[in-house]
Amino acid sequence: MVGTLTQALSYTMLAVVAALVGGIIAVYRTPGPQMESNVQHFAAGVVFAAVAAELLPDVHTRAPIVVVIGFAIGVATMLGIHRLSKYVEKRDIGGKMADAAGLLITVGIDMLIDGVLIGVTFLAEAATGVLIAVALAIEVLFLGATGVIALPEETSTVKKLAVPAGFGILLLTGVITGVLVFDGVTGTPIALVLAFGSAALLYLVTEELLVKAQEVPETPTSTTLFFVGFLLIFLIDMLH
Repeated sequence: MVGTLTQALSYTMLAVVAALVGGIIAVYRTPGPQMESNVQHFAAGVVFAAVAAELLPDVHTRAPIVVVIGFAIGVATMLGIHRLSKYVEKRDIGGKMADAAGLLITVGIDMLIDGVLIGVTFLAEAATGVLIAVALAIEVLFLGATGVIALPEETSTVKKLAVPAGFGILLLTGVITGVLVFDGVTGTPIALVLAFGSAALLYLVTEELLVKAQEVPETPTSTTLFFVGFLLIFLIDMLH
């Protein structure tokens, strides 16, 4: 278990660093709407490919009823998180931070879930864990920047950078939890987690990344970047 945990944490550090890099870029050089859209398209393609190439084939071999239950729980959880974020925004919880609170809560919980998924995939198949960790690192690069951009302009640099750092800590916490809780576990529990994780990531792509990416006019470049991201991860999986 120690070896698996060390390996999982090592690759997850890529995502932690990516979150900090995204936050630093957002602090000192905020990307424009079109650049954000381009990054969102690329990240969506990367995450979609990771799910299609690694998670779904593993899920496909499991008992149908287990897969249905796992997917249903995953979708319900993500919808619940979305509703919670809207409630926070509507109730103006957090004062000046109210506008950012909903987003930060959503991303924070998502980081924890993604961390657990990384930990479980490393237990099931190290190669799958590596690919998922790399794909999520690209996703987290964008999320780190998004968390900083959402904060009020008068927020200090230290507090701004604390946001992506917090995302990284939650991701690492999820990995540790996933490995410790599911070490030695096989069968139905692993199938449930993989199906749950697949649904959560597909929700992230379709209802978060691509929806936000459409807030600016679509361009050939942004569309192409989605397929570049998809093909990149797909080729890495083929050559692995």
